[in-house]
Amino acid sequence: MDIKSLQDISNLAKKYNAQLLPVIKDKKFEDIKELYDLGFREFGENRLEQLIDHKIKLDEAMYHYIAPLQSRKIEEVMDNCVAIHTLSRKKEALIINENYSNQKIFVQINIDNDPNKNGIKVEEVDKFFSMFEDLSFFPVGIMCIPSLENDSIISFSNMQKINQKIKNNYKYYKGELSMGMSEDYEIALDYGATIIRIGSKIFS
Repeated sequence: MDIKSLQDISNLAKKYNAQLLPVIKDKKFEDIKELYDLGFREFGENRLEQLIDHKIKLDEAMYHYIAPLQSRKIEEVMDNCVAIHTLSRKKEALIINENYSNQKIFVQINIDNDPNKNGIKVEEVDKFFSMFEDLSFFPVGIMCIPSLENDSIISFSNMQKINQKIKNNYKYYKGELSMGMSEDYEIALDYGATIIRIGSKIFS
């Protein structure tokens, strides 16, 4: 655990009124417990089985699901998580709608049109968000994982513009931005990130 990096990133996030979400995929339980003992209560997890195991051991911990969704597992994900960051298909939205109980839902956008990334295309955003007017929940924000080949400044700037447009179109949209990881979180904060998802930087 890199305590100095953890403190530095946490302090920076607070300056921006953003949340540091530690990503605990494949991390040792001892390291996760150390974060918990330092006061962290929300964690990002990619693996449902590990998430459930941690949930049993850490009573007050809450989990954000940050892996691609599988339709058959959505109900179980929702039973165990307070947030989902990776909604990208209408089918998933309908299953979430059937099982919704006040979780924070983010729509993943493939901001760089990267064939190796999940998420809706930028040109699909308007149509995709119009669907929620007929559902019992509305996403709180959008999420992205920029392509490694692209300039993250451009990616995050475009996310900020898309987010503002959604806010302008839907008065009940909260406008949260889940973006920025260990290598680019500072840039993400400059472009309005409200949640930064950090793993390797604090566990190195």
